[in-house]
Amino acid sequence: MSGPKVVRIVTREELLDICRAHLARVDAALAEWIRIGKRNGCVSDAEIGAARQRRDELAALLAADRFTDIQKQAPQEEAFLRADVQARLAKLAAGQAAARSKERRARDAAATLLRTLRDAGVVVPEDIASGLAQGTGAALERGFILLAEVRNQPSSSEASDLAKRLKGDEAPRTLAVWLASQSDSTSDPAIERLDARIAELENLTDESVVYGWRQRLDEAVGADSTRRDLLLDGLEIETGRALTSARRRSAALFELEATLAELDTVIQGDSPRLRAGVEALSEDNIRARIAEANDMITRERAATSALARRAAVLEGLSALGYEVTEGMSTSWVEHGRVVLHSSSRPDYGVELSGNASGGRLQMRAVAFTHGGTGPDPIRDRDAETIWCSDVSGLQERLAKVGDGLVIERALPVGATPLKRVERTGVSNVAVTTVPAHQLRTLK
Repeated sequence: MSGPKVVRIVTREELLDICRAHLARVDAALAEWIRIGKRNGCVSDAEIGAARQRRDELAALLAADRFTDIQKQAPQEEAFLRADVQARLAKLAAGQAAARSKERRARDAAATLLRTLRDAGVVVPEDIASGLAQGTGAALERGFILLAEVRNQPSSSEASDLAKRLKGDEAPRTLAVWLASQSDSTSDPAIERLDARIAELENLTDESVVYGWRQRLDEAVGADSTRRDLLLDGLEIETGRALTSARRRSAALFELEATLAELDTVIQGDSPRLRAGVEALSEDNIRARIAEANDMITRERAATSALARRAAVLEGLSALGYEVTEGMSTSWVEHGRVVLHSSSRPDYGVELSGNASGGRLQMRAVAFTHGGTGPDPIRDRDAETIWCSDVSGLQERLAKVGDGLVIERALPVGATPLKRVERTGVSNVAVTTVPAHQLRTLK
């Protein structure tokens, strides 16, 4: 297959840029994971050390030119950090909700105990009554002692009747058992679910909003059944929407930080502008900034990658005996193609076309004419065969410096007539080149 070819070029510089961007995104995700974890007390120093070690292992892959490995493992680490921080916050919220639920049940039990003692005519000291009204553990213990004293040590027939009423066949024998029975009677899955949801929102949104929801939940707990159901239904809808929105916005902020870290690897100076005032932005506005940053990354990376690909091909062909002159890379961009002469075969050369931004180029051998006269077409087959050998040589030279050339499509020798290119003195197609400072050294 020595005829026209479509090839894909991947340069070492391009791979390095991609892998540095992956590592930058991991660094940003790790920084957010540590910040959120420390702020909420849900990550340990040992876990932070382990995460940093994983990051250093990724950097080692980059240093060892293991580009494929880092392109696979870095996104996995970034995704893990994102998911893990959300899992930790959810677990923290569940614990906070459980603690509040326990406090609420303790307050309810204390109120029940105080009411039971007073209904039975027991004189409750003011400090115990105050503590029971607040649901404190110490007051519960002291109040239960009063209940036990009345139950177990009656001093009169009236007290004996009271003890029987308080005791009954299923009376609790310990404070823990009694509290458990009270908790079972006041437990409500809807309230516990809302408690957990509000606790998670507390880590994701404005405190004043969360405070209002918590007040409404407390109000619902103490309301009659009809009003309670209405209040809980309203909270279910509002907090459900709010939590979905807060989670999406949190994910967008996480993505923005990672994208800006990637942007810094290709363009310096724009990330502070895109990060400014982000705390007050809606999710849509945050995602608009992400899109803007991604557009900048795409444009800059396409331009620098295309430049590196053109330089790699021109340098490689120059080393193989093709004439590369100053300004040729610029002409390639302006005209969409460029023609190189073979110093050993003046009647033949190679045409390179394509903008290189997508990594794909067309390469084909050409014959030069002057005034309509050119080499004997019989020689064209030999010229194409030699060009095939030159392509193999170009692949080898690119591989030595970490670049790659993959032939994606090729026509056999003679499948199409060799293209004729008119050579009339100095042509803006045939004679133009890469500035010397853009060329890399082939070793």
